[in-house]
Amino acid sequence: MFRALEWVSAKAMTIAGWCYLAITLLICFDIAARRLWGFSTEATIELSGYLMAIGMSWGLAGTLFERGHVRIDVLVQKMPLKVRVWLHLASLLALLVASGFFAWGAVALALDSHDMGATDLSTLRMPMAVPQGLWAAGLALMLLAVVALGARALRQLVAGDADGMDRMLMARTYIDEAAETLEAVAEAQQGMQLPPNTGAPSTATTKATTPATTTIAQADKGTP
Repeated sequence: MFRALEWVSAKAMTIAGWCYLAITLLICFDIAARRLWGFSTEATIELSGYLMAIGMSWGLAGTLFERGHVRIDVLVQKMPLKVRVWLHLASLLALLVASGFFAWGAVALALDSHDMGATDLSTLRMPMAVPQGLWAAGLALMLLAVVALGARALRQLVAGDADGMDRMLMARTYIDEAAETLEAVAEAQQGMQLPPNTGAPSTATTKATTPATTTIAQADKGTP
């Protein structure tokens, strides 16, 4: 169940990225249409707002699983492990309350709009329940993600796996960020250097990334 929810959240985050790309294309088209052809879609503001809200909510759960949300953890990371795990649980509890409140409010708003038959003020006359329902779905997915993480964290705590719980919930470190960047660079270099119809990794790419990865690992351990 946890893996399935994690997979769905990752796909939702991809859709969120496409929403922001669609906003960019829509705005660029509207600007070009006004300048070159003298007309406007007359719905750019509304559609951009819908896409922004949907993109925001659909990206929340995936970002949570990837530990990408901003956390102020200056004091938390200096505390012993036995204290940190309880602070992790406290933060999940606070997030559960907040995400539950937002999801409940969003669903209630979408249902009210559906019952009233409310539409937007643009020429599209789009039923407000459609964008509001999609927005609420993202917030509901975020709530499910918090519940799933909380359940797994409690199981790890009961099983005595405090280290595993800490790794799952701790904020991303500079090591994580650097490793992700190196992986993206390696994939880009591999795509540029591989000949067509081959799947073998590039030797140059492997040699280029290995020293950097080693340097980061040594810096984390404090070795020269």
